[in-house]
Parts: sequence; C-alpha cells; structure tokens
Amino acid sequence: MVTVVGVAYRGGIPLEDIEVDFEVEPVEGPGSLGFGVREKVTLKGNISEGDRVRLQRASRYCPVGQALTKGSMVIEDEVQWRSGEITALSAAPANLPVLEGAVPVIQPGTVHGSYLLDTKEYDDDGVMQHEGEAKVYITTRNLTHTSRWTVMAGHSSAGLIPPPFPSTHAGWAASTVATLSRLLPLGEEQDVRELQVEVGLNMSGGRELSQGSAAEGRIVHRNAVRRVIVPGNPRSVPIETVQAALGRDPITLAYTEGGILLDEQVVVG
Repeated sequence: MVTVVGVAYRGGIPLEDIEVDFEVEPVEGPGSLGFGVREKVTLKGNISEGDRVRLQRASRYCPVGQALTKGSMVIEDEVQWRSGEITALSAAPANLPVLEGAVPVIQPGTVHGSYLLDTKEYDDDGVMQHEGEAKVYITTRNLTHTSRWTVMAGHSSAGLIPPPFPSTHAGWAASTVATLSRLLPLGEEQDVRELQVEVGLNMSGGRELSQGSAAEGRIVHRNAVRRVIVPGNPRSVPIETVQAALGRDPITLAYTEGGILLDEQVVVG
C-alpha cells in the first residue's frame, strides 16, 4: 500500500486514497502451499487507465508482493542446537527424511488495509519524506470462534510504527516455529518451547530501490539470514531432519517459490 502511494507521488499520479483487501483460503493439491490469497486494490482519484496499469504493476512488484508471489527471497539458514553446535545449511540433499505430522493449517480469513491520509510527512519544501501509515484489520476463524486483530504498519519518522517488510518477516519467523514444533521428532527430554527463530534481512537500497523496482516491474532478490535454534544436539535432532522440516514451511515455500496469488484486481472506485 505505501509503495503504491510512493510510486504514485513520484510519478505524478493523482492518487487520493487507497484500500486493499485480501481473502485467504486453504488450497489443497499436489504442489500447493496449503493456502492462497485473492487480492483487490481499490484506487481513488482521477486515475486514467494508463495510470491504473502503472499502479497495478507497482502493487505486483512492491517488496512484500515480490517476496510472497515471485520467489524473490534468497535465504541463508543457520542451525544452532541448545548443546552449542552451530552449522550453516547448504543446499538440501535429495534424500531428506520423510517426516510424520502435518504443518499448521492456515485458516481462511480476510485482511482489510485502510490508508491513513493524514500520516503523510513532507519537508519544508513540500517534498514527501514518508508515505505514511496504514491500519490493517485481520479476521480469521479458529476452532471455537472468529478472531480479530488490528495492526499498524507503514513508513513514518516517529519510529513507533513497524515498516511492512519487517512485519512480514515476523510472520515468517512465527510460521517457521509453528512448522518445526509440529514436524521435529523431539523426545520427552526435549522441550518444544526451546525452539527459537531469528530473522535478519539485508535492506540495502532502501525506499528508492523498492519504489523504483516496483514502478518498473523489476524483481529485486533480497538476502535473508534465518537462525533456527532447536533443542538437543546434532545426534538427537539431525541436521537432515531440520532441513526436511524447513522445506515444508508454507511461508518459506512462498518466499522461495511464490505462487500464493490466486486472483488479483486493481480497480478505480
């Protein structure tokens, strides 16, 4: 959302407001990630068809969009056991073990993002410095009732609102922990609560690179380092087992292979 706002500003497109809606649904079948997303972006303003197409391209190639739909992440994994040993993961061998258990199901739900117009920030010369913030409403079902959350994200100088990409990585880290907790064959002496995931991202290039590549429809591969801390030692939890579990995490698969987008609409309303 904030990438589209920035691209519109720098391209002289009279975008007055923007809303984004996602529908998340389970997807079953060979090669599927287990879930898919239907996206609708609503642009408001005197937007020509040519400008709509330009902003649709920016939406497709924003950093978060690239990461989840175009497999633009290059992930370096490191595993550390609680016993102290550390190893960097190389390419997964073809004969990884088949692990029992199912990864956590991503429940169906909806996401609605509203742009907060008054949060744009300009310098004394009237040049935009920060695109502003968005309020995101999340609704999903669980086993007993419907759950709702409201989160904030965006580009702001105050430092209180997290940028969108780090927020996405927080979800990736949580997904990795949930997947490992289901698939790693931990013994009674190993506490699943000792699982920990730390994610670091190389964001070199910043806003100029992100918005420039989005405006041009250009993929930018970004490097991420993920450290996975697991219980036990390399004998009780072999490295091949950890690799097999990581290879089934749905967000990891989306980051490296793309494929979550089931439908996309960018409309002027």
